[in-house]
Amino acid sequence: PCPTYEECLVTRRRTSLPFVLDEVITGVDSLTRGLADGAMDVINLKISKVGGLTKARLMRDICIGAGIPMTIEDTWGGDIVTATIAHLAQSTPAEFAFSATDFNSYGTVDIADGAPKRVDGRMRASDAPGLGITPLMDVLGDPVLSV
Repeated sequence: PCPTYEECLVTRRRTSLPFVLDEVITGVDSLTRGLADGAMDVINLKISKVGGLTKARLMRDICIGAGIPMTIEDTWGGDIVTATIAHLAQSTPAEFAFSATDFNSYGTVDIADGAPKRVDGRMRASDAPGLGITPLMDVLGDPVLSV
């Protein structure tokens, strides 16, 4: 709720209400610091903010071990990001999956076939290989950069 970790910690120590750390959780170091300080009840785990899916999975596993539930999401996205979120959330034990965000429901244009869609307040990751989606290249357009 505050711009810096230190300000969040001061606020946390002055309230008995449940406390969520969001933008200040940027990697394993900030997560372990928060755990050591008892700075949160829940974290908002944003996949790209922490360095991608592999690092987010590690942090998810640390949270599970420490008993900290998570909102699993990202900074923004569409079908591809939502598929990534759905897979990480679905592989998280239910008692630690506080919530997950279906960013593709915020937009009006599909950019992949097979992306999870929210039904009755829930979404399910595909059983297909990888993220279970097929990007719609005609919608995405030409690459911005080719290497």
